[in-house]
Amino acid sequence: MLQSIHDRLKGWVAGVVLGAIGLVFVFWGINWTLSAPTYAAKVNGVEISPNQVRQSYQQQLAQIERQSKAPLDDAMRNEIKRRVLDDYVNSEALVTRADDLGYRVSDQQLLEAMSQVPAFQVDGKFDLAHAVAVLNAQGRSVAEIEGLFRRDVKLRQLDAALMASSFATPTELKEYRALTRQQREVAWTTVSAAKYAADVAVDEPAVKAYFEAHKADYMTAETVTLRYVELSLAQLAAAVSADDAQLKAYYEEQKTKTPERFTQGEQRRVRHILLSVNDPKEDAAVKAKAEGILKRAQGGEDFAKLAKEFSQDPGSATQGGDLGWAERKVYVGPFGDAAFGMKVDEIKGPVKTQFGYHILRLDGIQPTKVKTFEESRAELETEYKRTEAERLFNNAQDQLADAALQNGTDLDVVARKAGLKVQEIANFSRKDGGGALGNVAAVNEAAFSPEVLDGRLSPIVEVEKGRGVVLRATDHKLPEQKPLEAVRTEVLAAWKKQRGIELAATAAANAVKRLTAGESWDAVVKSLGAPAQPPKFISRSDQEVPQEIRNAAFTAPKPAQKPIYENVRLTNGDAALLAFSAVREDPNNAAIKEDDMRRQYAARIASGEAQSYAAAARADASVTLNPKAID
Repeated sequence: MLQSIHDRLKGWVAGVVLGAIGLVFVFWGINWTLSAPTYAAKVNGVEISPNQVRQSYQQQLAQIERQSKAPLDDAMRNEIKRRVLDDYVNSEALVTRADDLGYRVSDQQLLEAMSQVPAFQVDGKFDLAHAVAVLNAQGRSVAEIEGLFRRDVKLRQLDAALMASSFATPTELKEYRALTRQQREVAWTTVSAAKYAADVAVDEPAVKAYFEAHKADYMTAETVTLRYVELSLAQLAAAVSADDAQLKAYYEEQKTKTPERFTQGEQRRVRHILLSVNDPKEDAAVKAKAEGILKRAQGGEDFAKLAKEFSQDPGSATQGGDLGWAERKVYVGPFGDAAFGMKVDEIKGPVKTQFGYHILRLDGIQPTKVKTFEESRAELETEYKRTEAERLFNNAQDQLADAALQNGTDLDVVARKAGLKVQEIANFSRKDGGGALGNVAAVNEAAFSPEVLDGRLSPIVEVEKGRGVVLRATDHKLPEQKPLEAVRTEVLAAWKKQRGIELAATAAANAVKRLTAGESWDAVVKSLGAPAQPPKFISRSDQEVPQEIRNAAFTAPKPAQKPIYENVRLTNGDAALLAFSAVREDPNNAAIKEDDMRRQYAARIASGEAQSYAAAARADASVTLNPKAID
């Protein structure tokens, strides 16, 4: 299948491509020998790999920790792990539901999806040789990748069906229009917490009380001295070489195993003129026109000129109708039957397909041939080196696994048996990691696991794709309380920041009381010494207005005869004072068409229905969970 993708994207065939599928191509890491149970979950008899779930969990964990700029506690980690596993289970349950409902993915749909993947493209276009090289480099088979894409496209088909079945009643649409077009007039000002913090006088008892309440924030890091041995696929690959004799032997071996890979079927070079049938009522007229053009071509007129003048295939008309060299399987049935039943220079037609009427001219024939070693050498060399590196890697992995099983606590013996060097990182932190291993969630978890802290060796831990380590921890140091004298500067800064936030909130709350009592907006804002935003109409999605102010404005009741005043805390600690005075429909949004509004609302409904549908599919599925497999 994959071998013909490049040809399928040429000429008029490219016209059937529906557009980007938007699939994300995921490269998995090495399947480590020492991974624990055989599956993380089983859904309707289909096993979900613990390595897939573990990697997704580690990626999400790392992303969330980067965003929060702080390590997560065990409860949060377990929640992320549970959510990731649930996502895999729900997805597999939906695949079963889609199969039961008869959803299928054609080769053409598979082609469309794969051709849109950036990893398979060069300069924005699908490239067969590059795609094969990518798959070879990742150690993935064509069948495996095709299965992955068929699965994801099938889920998209199911999602599209749910979307198509969602609709809005006139009453719902009217309410939705009113809500989405609604604007609220708001004036606001911000009260700076930093300004209050800068002016606050130091209160030693309050500072000490703050320290006592936040002692957990002022602890030394939990650390170990981490000793480890490392396996690296990249280092092994760099040492692999291949001469002609090895590559020729590999060529013969692969040619025996997968002869179709090196066999290029008969190819033909065809030109065509396409006349589209846009309305069944036009069929006879279009066919008659095609027959007239056919007579002119058979009468000796230049076929290429006729194609440029009449063909409605944008992909080939400017090329004189030339579709290039292609195998029979590239074309739809009637077109392929005609093209591969012609003689060179023969002109035939009209041939009817779902695209319209075609007039064909055969320019040449290339018989079936087997790719030579020279033609395959570049591709084979990349594949051979990768395969050889993986063989060496797997051997080293097995040696390391055996040595670790036989010597569960002695890393030096393991290193000697596996031919690896013991490396060491002092003061490796549970929170921040350290040294050459960096800050990798999986490594940090393994280093501080009860088994490793108890003196045993860890299983092989994936640092990144193609790189794994076995760990042993020594000199475990638990967090210790830092005395106030050692961290007074940090404590004082934190206390001042908190006091600034409290004082800013108090000032804003007092301002609301003054405004409610009848004092003017201008006078109150002036007394706060803060710049004010004059009244303006805002929408729910106005990104120029802080989210907290929008939330307060759109949850408040409609003002009667005077503004509604509120104060809110912003994410940066500042306080905001706002006056909500009027409601209206957006005058600039009136041009939104009824159909567009209906589609928007239907999409919102479909999102909720999709979640319910997934829950129902899971409830109907036979599910066995094994969360310990991803620990």
